[in-house]
Amino acid sequence: MASQRPETSSRSDFRPSAARIAHRDLAVVQVQLTKKSPPVEVWRRCAGLYGLLRSKAITDGQVSAAQFWAVDYEISVLGGTDPEMERGAKRGDIHDAMIGRIGSAARRDYIRERIGARGEQLLVLLMIDGLSLNDMAIRLRQDKRNTSGALCFLLEQLSEHYKGMPGPLWKG
Repeated sequence: MASQRPETSSRSDFRPSAARIAHRDLAVVQVQLTKKSPPVEVWRRCAGLYGLLRSKAITDGQVSAAQFWAVDYEISVLGGTDPEMERGAKRGDIHDAMIGRIGSAARRDYIRERIGARGEQLLVLLMIDGLSLNDMAIRLRQDKRNTSGALCFLLEQLSEHYKGMPGPLWKG
């Protein structure tokens, strides 16, 4: 089973079809890349994450932490571009892009050191591949309840690690 590309977009004119939105695995999210930058609206496909939120197993703060992690991962590992840089006249040069990527990589490394490779693997399945809890459980060969519990605990940890992240990592 090949990994699907995440359905995200920072283009203001991008809008999925009504049928796709009705499928209820897409959400408009506000992504804030730095503490000083304004949030950017993106469409993200994360059936498992939003399923946990709808069932009240996780909080909005945990969803925000997962979304922030996903942006850092997309920029630092997958070579994505900073959505804030894509907007109109604020486009920076290659140096600005590299500084942003370095900041994303540093935050991603900080989180990975704390949650481990397995925690990062779960986040990739949840946030980057956009798998549902059932699909994750099948891929991991685990019971759905175990997968759900592990994700809830992981997202709680992720939120706490972002709260405790040292100030210098927030630059860039």
